[in-house]
Amino acid sequence: MPFFERIQKLDRRVMYVLLALVMMIPMLRPFQMPTVVTAQVQGVYDAVEAIEPDQIAILSGDWGAGTIAESMPQTEALMRHLFRRDIRFAILPFAPQTATLMQQTAERLAKEPEFKGKAYGKDWVNWGWKAVPMFAFLKSMAKNVPGTVVQDYQGKPIESFAAMSGVKTIRDIGFVAHITPIGNLSIWIAFIQSVYRTPLAYAPTAVMVAQGYDPLDAKQIVGMLPGLVGGAQYEVLLKQPGNGLRWSNSLSFADLLMVGLIALANIGYFASKREGSRKG
Repeated sequence: MPFFERIQKLDRRVMYVLLALVMMIPMLRPFQMPTVVTAQVQGVYDAVEAIEPDQIAILSGDWGAGTIAESMPQTEALMRHLFRRDIRFAILPFAPQTATLMQQTAERLAKEPEFKGKAYGKDWVNWGWKAVPMFAFLKSMAKNVPGTVVQDYQGKPIESFAAMSGVKTIRDIGFVAHITPIGNLSIWIAFIQSVYRTPLAYAPTAVMVAQGYDPLDAKQIVGMLPGLVGGAQYEVLLKQPGNGLRWSNSLSFADLLMVGLIALANIGYFASKREGSRKG
């Protein structure tokens, strides 16, 4: 049987094995493929660089296990940058699961040799999930952070942590990143950015990226990390490959395999058709 005819009849199980193999390569050893950093990702990076040493950053989110593949690389990249700059940050979860996932991410990064000495309560604090409407919490927090947050995710008084020293109002917050698979960025814009001009970044999942372009054009957000690709581009800026590049490279390899197989199948189809015409 000619080669191209065999390609057209390739067992789907063989394709699945090939797909698994090519996706495993970047997983086992992360590396950087040619990556163009967009202006929207650069904007987030520059905003983190502009945070004053005495200010605190907020990493807000409402993501869960269903969007780990996109939201976790975004979260990791932002936390790495804040750790490197010795900027304190607060985890502000708007879903119960987010409080745990973001806390686990910070604890894991703090164990890396580069961040030796980083500790909970000193370098970051987890405000915990509050069973109140998002808009009500933000409106109150802007005027009185400790009075609104009250305690951390473990029930300890928020003012007892060194990371909260000097943090009283929204004026003491130098940067906010909202990491989300939900279309609620407008709440941050309405109650915080438009009123106090706090630098706000948007880190949505890929399907929610379109909602970021209008506020980006209107300068209501400093930049955007669009899905997994946004996390990967941020890692390029940090010069440290991580899950963002690892997972996005796996997707790229899978796409290349699919394109290659489709091309071979089409070539095989026309080659077989031409051969049939000759015999006819």
